Amino acid sequence: MIEFNQALIVLARDKETTVANTRLKASVGDFKTREIFHHLLIHTQEIASYTTMDKYVVLEDKSDFGLWEEYIIFPRLAHSPGESMSLAFNLAFATGYQEVVMIGMDCPHLSPELLNEAFAILKRNEVVIGPAQHGGFYLLGMRRFYPELFEFIDSSSSHWLRRLLTAINNLQLRFTFLPTLNIVQELADVPEEWL
Repeated sequence: MIEFNQALIVLARDKETTVANTRLKASVGDFKTREIFHHLLIHTQEIASYTTMDKYVVLEDKSDFGLWEEYIIFPRLAHSPGESMSLAFNLAFATGYQEVVMIGMDCPHLSPELLNEAFAILKRNEVVIGPAQHGGFYLLGMRRFYPELFEFIDSSSSHWLRRLLTAINNLQLRFTFLPTLNIVQELADVPEEWL
């Protein structure tokens, strides 16, 4: 049974895969990269803790169950990020939520205010997007499930935003952008106090 008509979903990527595939590792090494991703995990959980809606996590790494005790856990839903995102949104809307926002764990500048703003935007728009500086997005929210928005996500992440906007325009959906933020992909994206 749902408590609120809003749901927040965190896409918690497998940390081993994330560390192995990041450009950050080449700059600071394996240990420091893991430490930075731990900071991102803690930051994301802290930001989400200030919100009052139901919280879900798409968990790719089963060993992380204990870190997400206050969340409803979706185990790994698919092999690709696009499929996992699509299935998580679909499940949330099928459960009865009217507004669903998804975030990743790679945006050190995400704030509770931005999450609240995203849900406020969904009162007037079908879609809200938090664009990332490198061409992807750090937040995606919608008022109902649009599977067409996920058909492109498994291609290069630098093209995600452009392809998302094309799909939104093809469906003629009203949307609004949040401020553009960095997601951690390389050393320049990491807050100085985490180094």
